[in-house]
Amino acid sequence: MTILDSLTDRLAALPPGMVLLVAALVLAGEVGLLAGLAFPAATTMLTVGLLARTGRVDLAAALVVTTLAAFAGDQLGYLEGRLLGPRVRAGRVGRWVGADRWRRAETLVASRGAPAVLLGRWTAFVRTLVPRVAGAVGLPYRRFALFNGIGVAVWVPGTVLVGYVAGGVPTGPLAAAGVVLAVAGVAALVVRRRRARRRTAAARSCAGPGRRPRAPAGSGPRSRRPGPGRGVRSRRGVLDSSGY
Repeated sequence: MTILDSLTDRLAALPPGMVLLVAALVLAGEVGLLAGLAFPAATTMLTVGLLARTGRVDLAAALVVTTLAAFAGDQLGYLEGRLLGPRVRAGRVGRWVGADRWRRAETLVASRGAPAVLLGRWTAFVRTLVPRVAGAVGLPYRRFALFNGIGVAVWVPGTVLVGYVAGGVPTGPLAAAGVVLAVAGVAALVVRRRRARRRTAAARSCAGPGRRPRAPAGSGPRSRRPGPGRGVRSRRGVLDSSGY
């Protein structure tokens, strides 16, 4: 039994209102309480979509509740980062998150600015940290809310609808599609690494010891070979000395 099957069974035993309440708490706490490092928010949304497919919960209500909950959780994360600043990372929970995850989120915000809030929504661990980093570095709230709202409005309903559609697909084709996607992902990763190695090797070969640095202009002896440059310089010297 997979995590999705186990979560589906547990939520299916709850009343419809309680299903939406649990899903809202998980999505709001994913960023607002850093619960996304322990609770599968994406799996929860897929489960809600599956339950909507079976008629256990209303699809429209599920889309509205999950979207608003995720947006509210991101605002809590931004507010915490704005109020505490670097102390968010230095605290006990911040140390538990790990320096590498914080570094990834900080690099994304530093390189992308406000669009990082939109891009970070699609990466699990980065998604939980980017709102706090945005608040800590002083990203204007209007820009944060704009890009965060766009990301939430696309990612949350999209994930729920994926679960809804998957609930009506036979398991055979769905499993085959998963295998195809996994193989394509591995192949893309291998090709990307090979290209990176080729670029690194080409850069090293171009920067080899055979190339001699060019001497700065005027630092070395002038060439005595006749040429157009020397002729112009000589004629200019004669004109200058003659007073013209």
